[in-house]
This record gives sequence, structure tokens and C-alpha cells, in this order.
Amino acid sequence: MKSKSWSRMVNTMLLVLPLFVSALFGATNVYAASTDNVSVTLHKRVFDEGKLPDNQINTGELDSNFGGTPLAGVTFTAYDVTDHYLSLRSSGDTAEKATQSVQSDANDAAPSYATEIAKGVTAGADGTVTFSDLKSKDGDKDKVYLFVETNSPTTITQKAAPIVLALPVYKSGSDSEINSDIHVYPKNEQTDAITKDLSDESKKDLIVTLPDGSKVYNATYGQKFGYQLQIAVPWNIADKDTFNVVDTPNLGIDDDATTVKVAGLTQGTDYTVSATDATDATDKNGKGFKITFTPTSAGVKAAAGKKLTVTYDATLTNAAIPDKAHNNTATLNIGNGSDVTSTPAEGPEIYTGGVKFVKQDKQSAAKLAGAEFQLVKLNANGDKVAYATQAADGSYTWASNSDLATTYTSNDQGSVELKGLEYSTKLTDGQSYSLVETKSPSDYALLTAPVKFTVTKGSYADNQTITVTNIKKGILPATGGSGIYLFLIVGIILMSGAYVWNKRNKKNQNI
Repeated sequence: MKSKSWSRMVNTMLLVLPLFVSALFGATNVYAASTDNVSVTLHKRVFDEGKLPDNQINTGELDSNFGGTPLAGVTFTAYDVTDHYLSLRSSGDTAEKATQSVQSDANDAAPSYATEIAKGVTAGADGTVTFSDLKSKDGDKDKVYLFVETNSPTTITQKAAPIVLALPVYKSGSDSEINSDIHVYPKNEQTDAITKDLSDESKKDLIVTLPDGSKVYNATYGQKFGYQLQIAVPWNIADKDTFNVVDTPNLGIDDDATTVKVAGLTQGTDYTVSATDATDATDKNGKGFKITFTPTSAGVKAAAGKKLTVTYDATLTNAAIPDKAHNNTATLNIGNGSDVTSTPAEGPEIYTGGVKFVKQDKQSAAKLAGAEFQLVKLNANGDKVAYATQAADGSYTWASNSDLATTYTSNDQGSVELKGLEYSTKLTDGQSYSLVETKSPSDYALLTAPVKFTVTKGSYADNQTITVTNIKKGILPATGGSGIYLFLIVGIILMSGAYVWNKRNKKNQNI
């Protein structure tokens, strides 16, 4: 009996012994020894300018609700900073303070104590890059890694904050289970690489409200207006060898390259400007310019992560076609070698006004050449208050008398066209446009009343042509010809006969 009892006691002790060993040495240490490597996946997230939240927390695990938009094409470099981090800790820094110190050192570039171990680029629809098989320990020391954003698309003006990852990382809600598949979500803002608009003053000068309530920009030939560009300078612009802006207007708009200014930068030091001209009459573009920035200049480097404001003037020329939308495109080019990103930005559409007339016979509708007109403005009472003189460049000047007024003559198709006018709604004090005929076609009566018309968007279209008719004069003999005397003699005879008849008739009545 005693032998059987001793046997049971020994068996029980053998079963319980592993539990005592486990409790004595700790289950966490046993688990950690089995995770020699970790995998770190960076999920790049970008937010629109001004929309970057500050309440997301990286848990080290997948987070489908982190927010933002995945961004591909971002380069991250991984560094080993274990020794420096541990030296900070041994000097008395808390883990948080040591982390902040390393991050601060890496804001501009990787610090000298960081050893590069890998590099990768975010890719795919989820904008991720994975650093696999990173060692979790160096002997008995837990590894510490630094991840730095070292290149970004040109829309990223500020890089993500450096990431310091001190191992081990535990799974959420656990103080003992190590996470060997770590997920981190670096984030930053993106902005439009380049935007283009009219200056505020030019908007006020050009804006027109059409009868249907819509608004457009309208200019007359020769009118000047200003543009403004906003250019986002990438945080790593000093690393680029190409940084320029090319402005290419439609035919009908000419840029004035001499007026180009970049706020905060010095021309000749930080940038140069060169004009680009249309080469021949078949060109589809007007005069433009190119700004070439010097990425390594002190001014440009100081603008990294900020926005540059470019201003310049342009003019509407007589190559602009009425009713056609005219604008110009500024293209930002940034990159290295053949890897250059080009981002276009179009300016607002600008229209000019016009109207078509056809001169014709009122009865036969035959087209009449040789009719001469002047363009005038009438006041609300219908009085002529201004006469137009049109220069060779198409621009108009207005005078109170007709001494220098331009004459418009109908061609062999009876056509007269007026182009490059501001819309009638921009005229003040109840004024209106009108054509005044100063010379009629041969054998036709001169128009005595002005021909009023309205210039607006669409008034230059073929189906809006205004018909101006003339009445042909009666066929009369030329002054001094014998025919007129014959008519006079016949008239005198008839009048004399009527007088004699009337006198005799009265005499007979008296008898």
C-alpha cells in the first residue's frame, strides 16, 4: 500500500512541475524568444489641405477607419537607431522623451547616428510599403527603428513626421502578446501643386452678368488684366534639378513677360524669366513666358513647404474671336532628370464681344457693297455721345466728335463685322451701341436713323446677323437734262388750263 501511495505522489509532482517552471521563468520571455523578426507595414495616408486631423492613434494593428486617402509613390527609408536611443534612456530620458529627441533630429534629414537598413516606395491602391524580417533584438537589446519619408509626389508640401518604433510592440489590450506584424499610418497634407486665377481687381473689371443670370469674364481688344499663380513648393525642392513654370496662352491673349514677379524671391538670383513668342500666323498660341527657378538658391530653399505667388499682366489681342472662350494654361514642372512631374492649371475663360451685319436691298435682298458706317454710343435719349476709333491692334478709343471716327465699309457680300467689344451690359448711364450710316451704296437712299444693337455672349453667331436694308432711289434725269424742262412745261400748261377753265365756269354761273 505504501508503495502505491508513493508512486501516485511522484506522478503528480511530474505533472505539476512544468507549471512551476513556467511561473518561475515567465511566459512572456518564452514567447519573445520565439519572435526573432518583425514585419512593419507603412500605410501612407494623405488629407486635403487644412483637413489633417490630429486624433488618429497608431495602434500597430490594421485600422480600416483611419481616414485619409492612400497615397502611392512615397519613398520611406528605414534606419537602425538602437544604440543612440538606448544611450538616451540610460542617461535618464523617458521613452517618450528619447523618441521625441530622435524625431527632432530626423526632421530635416536622417541623423548621423542612424544606420540605413532598407528603402521602399508605397504602391498599389492601398499606398503601402512593407519592411519584412526586421530583427527584433540585438543580443539582449530590443531594437529601435526610425522610418523617414525621403521623397514624395509634388503635391506634398510637408513630409510626414519621422516614426520611431521601439520594440517590442504588444498587441492591443495585451501586456504579454508581442505583435510581430506591425502596421503604422504615417499621414500628411496634400495641396494643389499649382492654381491660376485672375487678380481680384481684374475680376471686378471683367465680370459680366448675362441676361440668364450667369456670369462670365468679358474684355475688349487691347484691354489688360492681371493673373495670379499659387505654386506649392515641395518640402524637398532642394533635391530637384527641374523647377519651372511655363505659361501658354490661347491665341488672342498675350502675356507681358516683363511684368512677371514672384513674391519673396529675387529675379536673377532665385529665378529667371524668358518670353515665348508665337512663331507664325498658324500658331494656336499667344505670347507666353517661362519661369526657371534655382532650387538650390537660398530663397527657393526657404520657400520649401510653402506657396509662392506669381503675378503678371496679359492683354486681349485682335486675334481673339468673339464668342470663343480664351484662357491660358500654366504648367508646373518639378523633378529630376527624365522623372519630371508636369501639372497644368488653366485660368478662367475670357470672352470678347462682336456682332455681324449684312447690308442689302429692301425689295430684292441683293447684297450691297460700299455702304459706310461709324460705330457710336447713344445715350438714353438716343443722342450720339461717343464715336469709336479703332486702332491697328483692334483697340477702341471713344471721342465726343466724329473727326477721327473709324469708317466701316460693307464688302461685296454686304458684310460688316464689329469685333472685340465689351458687352452692352457694361455700358453706363443707359448707353447703347449703334451704327450710323454716313454713306449709302450708289443709287440708294441714306439711312436717317441709327441702327441700335446689343453685344452679348452669342451675338456674333451667324444666326444672329443683323440685316440693314436700303431703299433704292427713284429713277430721275440728271440735273440740267432736257427731260426736266419737258415735265415743267407740261405742268405749267395743265395748271394754266385748269385756271382758264375755272374762270370761265365762274363767268357762266354769274350770267
